[in-house]
Amino acid sequence: MTKINYLRKCASEKYDEQDLEAAAEIGEALLREHWHNNNMFTRGYANDLFNLACVHDELGNLERAAVLYSDSAAQIALAEGEKLPFAQRINNLATVLIRLGFTEPAFFMLGSATAIHRRELGAHSPLYADSLYNLANAAAAAGRKSDSIRYHLEALKIRKNEGHIADIINSLHSLAFLHESASEYDKAATYAETAMKFSKDDNETFAGACFYLAELYDNCKRYEDALPLYDQVLEITGNEAGREHSAYLNVALRRATLLANLDRPRDSLTAHEEICDIFARVTGTKHAFYASCLRGMSMLYKTLGEPDRAEASILEAIKIRRSLFEDITLDIAFLISLHLSEDNQEKALEALIYAMMYSGADSPSFPELLHVLVSAYTDQADCKAEFINAMELLNDREKLHPIIRKWEEWENE
Repeated sequence: MTKINYLRKCASEKYDEQDLEAAAEIGEALLREHWHNNNMFTRGYANDLFNLACVHDELGNLERAAVLYSDSAAQIALAEGEKLPFAQRINNLATVLIRLGFTEPAFFMLGSATAIHRRELGAHSPLYADSLYNLANAAAAAGRKSDSIRYHLEALKIRKNEGHIADIINSLHSLAFLHESASEYDKAATYAETAMKFSKDDNETFAGACFYLAELYDNCKRYEDALPLYDQVLEITGNEAGREHSAYLNVALRRATLLANLDRPRDSLTAHEEICDIFARVTGTKHAFYASCLRGMSMLYKTLGEPDRAEASILEAIKIRRSLFEDITLDIAFLISLHLSEDNQEKALEALIYAMMYSGADSPSFPELLHVLVSAYTDQADCKAEFINAMELLNDREKLHPIIRKWEEWENE
């Protein structure tokens, strides 16, 4: 066995074992052996370039992967009868360039690959449809919306003829997303609804399509349409994965928030409480998801006129986020607004002081917190006076000390 064949075998074994770092190191040694033997104009060298590019691609070494894909494509371009391998290589190179942010050159490269696939395989080939799909995504990344829609529609037509349901749904959802991004919600909904029809015979696929449409309705405030879809997803996910699965809990939280938007705070609160109970039992309470659920409950308690329970819930959320070293800006902002709604400026200021214990006046969150603090004042003079009071307090260590001590004692409870 030659050294080249030995290195090739070792690289392949390491790749199969998913030891990508070792596979990359051996692959680089393999290239150096090709160069040492002046063996750079063979099909084997072109394949070794491509395989090493794939390894670096998976490792996230995008710049090295781009160079190797390019070199591999150049080698294949020199050979007769190698048009499809050449198209595959420039397709992979273009994908890496998109991830690196070079969307425009990637778009033109994929255009060349798509033209080769059409010429070599015909206009009804599944591989040509895949190439069109990639080209459409590249066009979208490059800001070419009309081109993207055109390519997606062409790919969709071929995929419908082939009957590959997963590919059809991907094309439909891509079209829906393009229209949703342009705030063309009716067109987006049409494609998403069609995707649901194609997926009806498979529970998992149907749940995904159903959830996408529910989110779409939710985002464009078609809450009444979204609710039964969330219910369907929960039923399928609960039966397939169980009520304790993260997928079930994420959908349940979306549904709970939707109930609040439908002006059903009591139902929403019940849903939040059920989610918190399940999550606490499975994962425990020291988790950002649990804290977010608590914040949702706080807002509902406020809506239902229960400020004490709202305060207790948001304080628990803050304590959890602090233990996880997470941002507490939204929680503190809500706590301030809660106190202001109860006409308790003193406690609102104390909440602001607590936020300032972990950030300075130059913190990005500080203007937002001050805005919440003064937003309750319709009278400009009162607003200005409160703002001045807040700033003076923040600079008065003597007055700050008992407030800081109070919060520290609370944290240590």
